[in-house]
Amino acid sequence: MNKVMVTGATGDVGKSLCEILDKMGYDVLTSSRNKPNDWKYPFIPVDITNLDIFIESLKNIDVLIHLAGQREPDSGFDALIEPNIRGAYNAFEAARRAGVSKVLFASSVNVANGQKTEPLSEDVICPSSLYGSSKAFGEALARYYSEEYDLSCFCFRMGWTLPYNKSKTLLSKPPMDPVYAKKVYLSVEDFAQMVVLAINSPKELRFGIFNALSNNRENLLDISKAKSILGYQPKHDAFEILNL
Repeated sequence: MNKVMVTGATGDVGKSLCEILDKMGYDVLTSSRNKPNDWKYPFIPVDITNLDIFIESLKNIDVLIHLAGQREPDSGFDALIEPNIRGAYNAFEAARRAGVSKVLFASSVNVANGQKTEPLSEDVICPSSLYGSSKAFGEALARYYSEEYDLSCFCFRMGWTLPYNKSKTLLSKPPMDPVYAKKVYLSVEDFAQMVVLAINSPKELRFGIFNALSNNRENLLDISKAKSILGYQPKHDAFEILNL
């Protein structure tokens, strides 16, 4: 089975994803700047803004899942340039130099949500913020490295990602517009399914940008591409979780 490294592993999404992949039997190496005291998975400290350290950390890794970066949608340029611009470049360049076969890049709904028509396809690039623009840069890097270096690259335009067992509580009092929150909901379990499908995708599939949301009754993003190409079958629906 593939050896996988997850950056940003100690964050909320990373922690839940690592737990799921570990239970599935994947050989998971986790990374972040600092190791939590109670961390139970193999760990290596990585500063994603340091290319040499990043390259060294990826030795013998088959798949890089790059979750690390600034994740606040209202971040200014200065807060984005190191983690989301330099960090994204380092992820793809380190993967190339280290001989990694596949990179899965955590993009965001914010790449497209500046456009008001719904549901939005993967063809839409209409960032609502500098943060969304930084993620669009990461998607462009993925395409470049796929074409120029034959590196398999997948980008997931992720919505508001929550563990299923915490979803009802958090969806009930979201830190954003309640209608919007339901339309961009993604359970970690559905995200993990998409990750596994991408890891095991055929070699002929060298590049893809996929909208990553759960099977919500109303979705801001069109997830039909992930269903048809990857075989994605999301299990959860924000509206059902709230009994709406």
